[in-house]
Amino acid sequence: MAESGKRQAERQPMTADLWDRRYSKQGFAYGTDPNTFLLENISLLPTSGKTLLLGEGEGRNAVYLASRGLSVTAIDISKVGLSKARRLAEERGVKIKTVAADLAEFDFGVECWDLIVSIFCHLPFAVRAKIHQATANSLRDGGMLLIEAFSPKQLKYNTGGPPDEERLVTVELLQEDFKTLEVLLCREVERPVEEGRYHTGLSSVVQFVARRPAIQERGVVGHRERYQIRVHQAIAQSQDEDTGMRGVKDPFLSVAGHALHYTIQASREMGQCPYCWLPQEDCVCMETAHPKELTCGKLHWALLCHPLEFMRSSSSGKLVASLLGGEFLVFGVRSHQEVLDTILADSSTQLLLPGDGSRTLKEWLAEQVEMPFSGRGIPDLTLLVLDGSWDQVHALRAEIEVRRHAMGRPPLSCIRLDDSVQHFRSPLIDALKPGAGQGRVSTFEACALFLREAEDGLAIPPGTWKEAMRGLEPMLRVLQRCFALPTESQERVPDLELLIACLQAVACDAPLQDGLRRCSICGAAFATPLRMRDHLRGRRHCAAVAVRFARDRGLAGPVVCAGSEAAQIFQAYSTVPLSQCRPEPPDVALVQLKNHGFLRKPRELRK
Repeated sequence: MAESGKRQAERQPMTADLWDRRYSKQGFAYGTDPNTFLLENISLLPTSGKTLLLGEGEGRNAVYLASRGLSVTAIDISKVGLSKARRLAEERGVKIKTVAADLAEFDFGVECWDLIVSIFCHLPFAVRAKIHQATANSLRDGGMLLIEAFSPKQLKYNTGGPPDEERLVTVELLQEDFKTLEVLLCREVERPVEEGRYHTGLSSVVQFVARRPAIQERGVVGHRERYQIRVHQAIAQSQDEDTGMRGVKDPFLSVAGHALHYTIQASREMGQCPYCWLPQEDCVCMETAHPKELTCGKLHWALLCHPLEFMRSSSSGKLVASLLGGEFLVFGVRSHQEVLDTILADSSTQLLLPGDGSRTLKEWLAEQVEMPFSGRGIPDLTLLVLDGSWDQVHALRAEIEVRRHAMGRPPLSCIRLDDSVQHFRSPLIDALKPGAGQGRVSTFEACALFLREAEDGLAIPPGTWKEAMRGLEPMLRVLQRCFALPTESQERVPDLELLIACLQAVACDAPLQDGLRRCSICGAAFATPLRMRDHLRGRRHCAAVAVRFARDRGLAGPVVCAGSEAAQIFQAYSTVPLSQCRPEPPDVALVQLKNHGFLRKPRELRK
């Protein structure tokens, strides 16, 4: 009879209903005190940070860790158990977050947890390896993992745990599944387990404590590794909550935490590489990895990325840090803000930005010769580069000046490229906006051209800028394929100027529906119809529309249109709802920000 009951238990799936019934009984199934193994090893664990507890049930361990100051999330398949966990937390005067979900379907994220705890959370064999891998990948650098589970020998004791061996674990299994971690403790022991009415008596358990080593500790720190560290931080520290930026005037920067959260969430769903920001199947990380690191002499780089430029596949700014070295910072990431303040306080920092009052590198070098310290040679130069659209760059600059003012320092001086940039034809801009690349440069191209100017004055090895530019080529090939961008030159389009004039004439009056929309030519997305219209009526955009339209017509014969025909062409080629095209992760973030009411006017944000 006992053997028959055991076989029946083995066949019974561990469903949400089963756990709901167990937790719906009076009292707590496993008690309210924290697990003994957890208590014994508390000195090894972080004292602050984000903590995830797997299969936490009624919350005894979650409540204990929350009482020690950790930010705790408890996940379990049973809503009844989690309801009791929240009630226990309220009684103990602490806060915990609960998530009702099947672990096999839960998104653990990438490097976003400081501590993960699994106490007697026994997983089915079919999904255990997958969940363990996701667990290891979701730990931050230096993050800790603590597990206690019953071993197969527990079947002899009959003092708790699952009745089938496949859900039990061994030392060898955990060592294999978590071989990427630094194992601090892994052993099988017998010990009395007295936890409520379901764990009672001598038991055979496996105890495991491991740590994810930091990249620096792995002995591979270079340009790309430093860049990856910053990307990891941006992913780990993005959160859908108030980041305390109420003083920020720009509506997008004021909700940077939300923007990053939605962007990263969309990027994961789309399957983008977190480093090159392209679809995983088109990842170019290996192609852009140089066999030797580029040397920039006395020149140091720091790139500040707008939160709505982060994870945009056409952004070239990511190459500044990954190929040229220096800092990669995203506005709104807590640890990045601290580094930014250090850079802003450094007297060697200049903005690479054109505009009134800016100087060329040659003019800046001449000033250094006249300075009292000139006898010591030319000082180091740190260039702060802002990555984003022109409006986004100005918003970032405004916030930089606010921070400089708070430090008691004057506005940052600006260095611009010399006049030779007018003759440079940008491969990236020509790919995205055919024929618009003359005299315009992308973020990374601007840095490469600056290297060309700096060869003499800042000890840059000759030809470094050309080697840097080669790092852009793999991304260009992918973008042309992904976005089906036209590559024909404008010179091949008959009556180009006439068509451009017709399109610009109708752009001001063409109907634009409300809602977030995206330019099907260059991929730009805007929150309001008026901002989209400002973009669409520009000459460069209308030229790109003309090229696309002429290409579809076979580039044969003169293209003449006026009035309603021009309006139809403009509407067909210029803008489509985001829901009807493959959006970029920042575009999805725009939609989410608007849907959740975050895109308010500056005066509303100040209330």
